[in-house]
Amino acid sequence: MKNIGIITNREKDIGLKYTNQLIESVKRHGGQVILPTPNSSGKEGIDDEVNEICASCDLIICLGGDGTFLKAARAAYLYNIPMLGINLGSMGFLTDIEKGEIDKAVENIFSGNYKIEERMMISSKIYKGGKLFAEDEAINDVVISRGGIQRILHLSTFIDDNFIEMFPCDGIVLATPTGSTAYSLSAGGPIVDPTSNLIIVTPICPHILYSSSFIAKEEQIIKVCVADGFEHTALVNVDGQKLYEISGGDYLVIEKTNSKVKILKIDSKNFFTIVRNKFYDRKED
Repeated sequence: MKNIGIITNREKDIGLKYTNQLIESVKRHGGQVILPTPNSSGKEGIDDEVNEICASCDLIICLGGDGTFLKAARAAYLYNIPMLGINLGSMGFLTDIEKGEIDKAVENIFSGNYKIEERMMISSKIYKGGKLFAEDEAINDVVISRGGIQRILHLSTFIDDNFIEMFPCDGIVLATPTGSTAYSLSAGGPIVDPTSNLIIVTPICPHILYSSSFIAKEEQIIKVCVADGFEHTALVNVDGQKLYEISGGDYLVIEKTNSKVKILKIDSKNFFTIVRNKFYDRKED
């Protein structure tokens, strides 16, 4: 890898201290740095920055938190370009290189001491009146939640058209293995190896006597229907980046997509060891 694109959340890297350190390190190891035109939109303009530089990059390194990484990766995967994250946030499951490891990470990249993981993604199709209204793809998760009105949702869930459960709840998280350590975990879902191929379905605060997640195989299709009598607006959130409104009678179809997000990994530590360390050594923003 020779041409390294750099995307920075400038709100996280005040004065571009770590960005400049990364630039110097890449150049010192004989690499070419590709930088986007600075924009005034902050994090919201990151996807535009990625689109600007992708044609010239072998790798994109993203400095920020997991939200910044997701924003950038949702653009980069369309170009089949791998991503590496430098953690300027708190937990950093996607941005797993810490600030003090920048030089070592660059050295490993130019020495070829890395592997590239191809992570599963899911597609989300929203239907209104039986017709396709919107579709998107997610790296982490698709979340159905109630809107501003504090009314419980009734969500009927199916796998391959077989009825599973009608959840009276605040919502449902449909997560990839990569997203198992995000909202799904907070809602009580399991932690799974991010290189697995499966879909995790976790109800949010269900008003029933059990609240277990269930897991679908990668080839299975999940359908979630909003009860016809629900008169208010519910929300569909894709990767915390895109928002859609739905209401009674609308439904979602979730399945594995052929798209993959490529993540460059340098550290060979066991994933579950990393998870444990992240929680016990977590930092505050």
